[in-house]
Amino acid sequence: MVILMSEPLRYNISDWHQLSGCQSNNSRDLRIFVSDFIQDSRLVGLRIQICHADFGILFSCILNARGSLVSKLGSQIAYELSTDTILSILSKYGFLITFNPKAHLPQDQLDYLKSVQAFGFDKIRVISVPSFENSIKISKSHIVAFNVDKNPKWIDNLYSPSYKEFRVSLETGSTIILSRISDTNKWSWGWLDYVASIDDILKDNMDGE
Repeated sequence: MVILMSEPLRYNISDWHQLSGCQSNNSRDLRIFVSDFIQDSRLVGLRIQICHADFGILFSCILNARGSLVSKLGSQIAYELSTDTILSILSKYGFLITFNPKAHLPQDQLDYLKSVQAFGFDKIRVISVPSFENSIKISKSHIVAFNVDKNPKWIDNLYSPSYKEFRVSLETGSTIILSRISDTNKWSWGWLDYVASIDDILKDNMDGE
C-alpha cells in the first residue's frame, strides 16, 4: 500500500486486505475491516466492512462469494460488486483509494489464464505440498489452478494440504499443476504471493487498459 498524499489522505492499494490500514478523511470513528471466510461449505469469500464507532456497520459486501448461501446464474455468481463501485462507496465515507492489481500482465498470459478458467478453475496460487524422497520429508512448491468449491481450505494462503489431500484433488480434476505445463514458464509469476481469483485478474487488467 502506498500513501499518495498526506492531506487529504489518499491511498493506492494492490490487494483488498490493505484496506484495513486506510483512514477516512471524514472521521476518525470510521474504520474498514477486511475478513476472510474460509473452511465452511456455506460461505467462502472476502468481506469488506465500513464501520462507525457509534452507528455500527455502514457498508458490507463479500467478494468472490461461494457456498450454499450464494445463488448462481449458470456457473457464475448471481451478482458481484465491481471494483469501481466499491471504491465509489469507500470514497462516500472519506476513504480516497485507488486499486491497482499486483501485476499488469501481458495479453498472451491473460489469454492463458482465460483458457485455464474455461476448464472450470477459478483460483490460482502457489502451494507448498509435503512429500517424501528416500524416506526424507521435503516440501515442494507448485503453481496451481483450482476450484475453490472443491478445495475451500485452499483460499487461505497460509494453508498447505497434505500429500494425500493434494493427490485426491488432482485425481478428481479440481486442481491442475500449472508449473508442470511448459507454456506456464513463458511468463513471470513472482507477483503471485496471494490466492488470486482468475476472474479478478482478468477484470483488473481490463480496467487498467
